[in-house]
Amino acid sequence: MKPCIVMQTDFGLSTGLPISMNAVIDKIDPEIKIYDLCHEVREFDIRQASAYLASTFPYWRDGTIFVTVVDPGVGTDRRSCVALTDNGSFIVTPDNGSLTLLKDRIVAVREIDETVNRLPGSDDHHTFHGRDVYAYTAARLASGIITYEQVGKEYPVEEIVTFPLPEAKIVDGVATGEVTNASDHFGNVGISIPNEMIKQIGINVGDMARVIITKDDKVLYDETMLFHKSFGYVEKGKPILNECSNDYVEISINQGSFCEQCLPELLEAYDLSPYKVRIMPAGGDI
Repeated sequence: MKPCIVMQTDFGLSTGLPISMNAVIDKIDPEIKIYDLCHEVREFDIRQASAYLASTFPYWRDGTIFVTVVDPGVGTDRRSCVALTDNGSFIVTPDNGSLTLLKDRIVAVREIDETVNRLPGSDDHHTFHGRDVYAYTAARLASGIITYEQVGKEYPVEEIVTFPLPEAKIVDGVATGEVTNASDHFGNVGISIPNEMIKQIGINVGDMARVIITKDDKVLYDETMLFHKSFGYVEKGKPILNECSNDYVEISINQGSFCEQCLPELLEAYDLSPYKVRIMPAGGDI
């Protein structure tokens, strides 16, 4: 069985850009199955692309080929690469930070040799490498036309471009972390604090928690809310600190958007690291 190709871009669904990538793959080998991970990653948001890729990666079969293209540096001298993971899967992408959250699973990485692995006739095209380089290379790899060694020259995994990872820790009984995501479909706020860390500071499912969000030491949000397993344990329109399926806590509003209702500025922020979160038992002081 040939590996399938899973596609992710920030191209949106209102143009023919994603389907033209599919067309390149289909023309090379119509037997290859193509699936869409997401084509509505926020424009130029490499961090979000990395997060979406990392959260879905474990559920695909070994040997899957992922194409992820969020590429604000398209046409410049940033590397194009194919990363090999520990389960035999490949990630075809610009090496611009998109591999950050899966770097611990990458065992090798090769720079794409565009003198060989580039759509014929596209040498003068510099703004659509998603079609001309990444989809084309992925299709040739999936079909068996090229081996991984024929992608291009290998370079050290340590040279993969990454962005700083958010931290989480307990300080004086308070769990501290950063906002990691604030632009998902439901307007939830992802936090770098693991579910288990909340319990380590004495907050169990069903308890009340105080949640404080700051930026540059200015308090933007300070409320007490229920900590529970999911959204439905509070009334419609009420905030909740809930355990998320990615093993980290998030702030949600039952059948509403926390971002839109409470902190709309998060929706415009590409770098969320300045937004700090502190969580403590209700009644706790800082």
